[in-house]
Amino acid sequence: MAGRMKKSNKKWIWVVKPGDRIFVSRTAVIPPKKLSRKDFRVLEEIANIYTKMLGDVLPHASRNIMGNYYRLENERYRKLRNIYPNIPSHYIHGVCQDAVERVSSLRRNRARQYAEEIFDELVKHLGLGKRDLRGRRVVRHLWKKSWEIARDQVDLEMMEGKLVPRINSVSLWLVDDQYGNQ
Repeated sequence: MAGRMKKSNKKWIWVVKPGDRIFVSRTAVIPPKKLSRKDFRVLEEIANIYTKMLGDVLPHASRNIMGNYYRLENERYRKLRNIYPNIPSHYIHGVCQDAVERVSSLRRNRARQYAEEIFDELVKHLGLGKRDLRGRRVVRHLWKKSWEIARDQVDLEMMEGKLVPRINSVSLWLVDDQYGNQ
């Protein structure tokens, strides 16, 4: 066994020495409860409301290039609370966090795509070959400039409303009952 129990002041504490390995001896599997049709409809309705809330918040977050969750929450909490008075507040907080994450992810990924294209165009325009790109300073300078141009391009597209994150799906993670009872 990796460690041992030691009694100290009528409390048991776990002592593990440095370098000892700790092994997990058991894993508990808790079988899921079967959902009734009514419960499933309630969950489906919650997912639909969450999707609508996300649809209200995402365009605003995209146009204003929100990278800060607190700023988005300050600007949109009252509006969402008035539209959806019966929804718990942690749903609104979750929607704001989700929207900010989607916007920042889209900005990052789209800027990466644009930066690669711009880098290739700069190399071609300057007539640089493989031998010229061996120097790290040149490559670093070109990447830095291409990232700046790409970020500006993405920000412009977002401000104009051309680039808005899509809501592909909102997932509920449910475990099927047939697998839990085996």
